[in-house]
Amino acid sequence: MKQPTRILQLTDLHLFSDPKTKLIGFNSYQSLQKVMELVANGIVEKKPNLVALTGDVSQDYSLESYETAAKIFNTFSCPIAAIMGNHDYPQVFAKIFGDPTKESNKIFNLNNWSIIFLDSHWPEHVGGQLAQTELDFLRKTLAVLLKQHVMIFVHHQVLPVGSAWLDNIMLSNAQQFLEIIDQYQNIKAVVCGHVHQATTTTRLGVSYLSTPSTSWQFAVNSPGFKLDTLMPGYRWIDLYEDGTFKTEVVRIDYSDTFIPDLNSKGY
Repeated sequence: MKQPTRILQLTDLHLFSDPKTKLIGFNSYQSLQKVMELVANGIVEKKPNLVALTGDVSQDYSLESYETAAKIFNTFSCPIAAIMGNHDYPQVFAKIFGDPTKESNKIFNLNNWSIIFLDSHWPEHVGGQLAQTELDFLRKTLAVLLKQHVMIFVHHQVLPVGSAWLDNIMLSNAQQFLEIIDQYQNIKAVVCGHVHQATTTTRLGVSYLSTPSTSWQFAVNSPGFKLDTLMPGYRWIDLYEDGTFKTEVVRIDYSDTFIPDLNSKGY
């Protein structure tokens, strides 16, 4: 079997214009740097073929926050596919990472795998929504990828993760999305950010994965906003030519520096 193709997923950076800024007692710039040190160690073993940056790059909408992210990710020699989260500002995001609604930024072919990136940013909402243009793009694209293995990235979770407050701000039209992908047997996984948790669910043979933030983490199975003591991290995914994949979440070593204010009620 050929060597697998590797994707690195980094998500929910929540950067500020000033790298010294803290939110809920947490410096997201410092944590991203630590995660990137971990990524660099992994690249020594196997270089990625694609980096998936799955939203909430910025916390304050500033151009500087996006420029900071771009500078950090310039160390990658492979393409970077970036989609927006609810905290991102479309006009500024597009200046640095390109228009996420442009079709050439939405699909990447890696051997016999096609990786699709969907924009779930819903202006003025914390939850997500796939616009009709996104749904139409998905239908059209899947119809011509029948011989490819397919993996889909989107910021907001499609299936509930078991934390009521997060599931109230998931993908609002998830059912429409599911009705489309249920028609295809070659879709292997749907991968999201947004929930600051690592979760795995299987539905009708498709894996639904969520990935930890490079910043603070949310407690699992919590009815309301609650932070966790788990460390920041990222996910790697190895794609095999037979349509299988392997994946792992990798977190930085424990440090008191990256424990947020656990009494925080939100932000």
